[in-house]
Amino acid sequence: MHGGAGLLKKFVYQTDRDFIVAAPKDGGCTLQKYVCDDEGWQLSAESVLCASGLADDVPEASFSLDLRETAEQTAMEIARKGWQEIPLLFVVPENEQLSYVLNLPPGLTVSQQQEAAYWEMDDKLLAQGLSVENFTCVYHTEDGGEGRCTITGVRQGYLQEIEEAFAQEELQLADIIPASGGMVYLNSRQREMAGFKRRSGAGLAVRRILAGWFVFWLVMGMIVLCVDFFHYQLASDLAAKQQSELAGLASEQQEMQTLVAEAGAIDDREKKIQALNRPGISWYSLLVHLGANTTQGVSLTGINVRNDGQQLYLEGQAVDYDCLAEFIGQCEADKAFFTHGVMLQESTMVKGRNGEPDTVKFSAAVNWESEDDGKIAEENQGRQ
Repeated sequence: MHGGAGLLKKFVYQTDRDFIVAAPKDGGCTLQKYVCDDEGWQLSAESVLCASGLADDVPEASFSLDLRETAEQTAMEIARKGWQEIPLLFVVPENEQLSYVLNLPPGLTVSQQQEAAYWEMDDKLLAQGLSVENFTCVYHTEDGGEGRCTITGVRQGYLQEIEEAFAQEELQLADIIPASGGMVYLNSRQREMAGFKRRSGAGLAVRRILAGWFVFWLVMGMIVLCVDFFHYQLASDLAAKQQSELAGLASEQQEMQTLVAEAGAIDDREKKIQALNRPGISWYSLLVHLGANTTQGVSLTGINVRNDGQQLYLEGQAVDYDCLAEFIGQCEADKAFFTHGVMLQESTMVKGRNGEPDTVKFSAAVNWESEDDGKIAEENQGRQ
């Protein structure tokens, strides 16, 4: 496999580059560490274990380890060496396996050779009163001899005992191999065919995959963050532009409100002028009459007409309430002009500012009838 697919496979899958081999021997156990370099598998470290622990110069006769003790001493040595992350292989002792060298017909495929070796093994076990179904077998073709192979079988119960003994010491066996299959297993291109546990020669690179997965999501997060920042920058620029436009519109709105207020004031004045110029009402005569009949200390500030000219309101200010009372009394006494009298609507004392005297602001209502305009006009002409 070449190109991108090959690189992807190398990234996802990893091949073991070192192994620890636990090989029981002469009542003891040898713990060997193998490392793969450019020249192949090399023995890099070796320890000999016995019932009392690590043995360097102990005679072989003093070795006495059963399966449980072998697992216990192996766990202690692995912990002492710091080899917990290295795959562990266990070599089946020769007395616990049955191995046969077979000569098979030439020209068979690998699967045909395996099947033929299996049935040969079945015949040999039947001759000893055993069943091949109770054994796990591995098959190995010998180099240099076409059709010559070796098949090795181990009781399934014994394989289970091995795994249970090491599991009690919190050790997980990578594989269990025949007594003479150490280098065969290490150099095999198909390790699942060389070990009793059928372990594959390559496994998923979990750490590498997790690291790649983390980097992928980190890059995706950075991309999303950059996109969000770009959108935020665009939104900020747009908001600043709109804020500037709103500031310009605010001044224009203020100017428009001022113009509307001025237009309203002009319209109000026009309405008052139109009311003063209405036919049938002698406003000129009214103004002349009010100007001629003044009261000391009272001044009129406004004249308003409501109810289609039938209601007249006088607004003004007086120096005090006495002057106001005099003005109202004078208006009430003027029956010829104010036929229906004058009614004081409101009066309020207003404090003077900046040293000015206090004043009384007031408003008075007059029931005004347009039919009296002719009399008023004649009276004013007589006065003139």
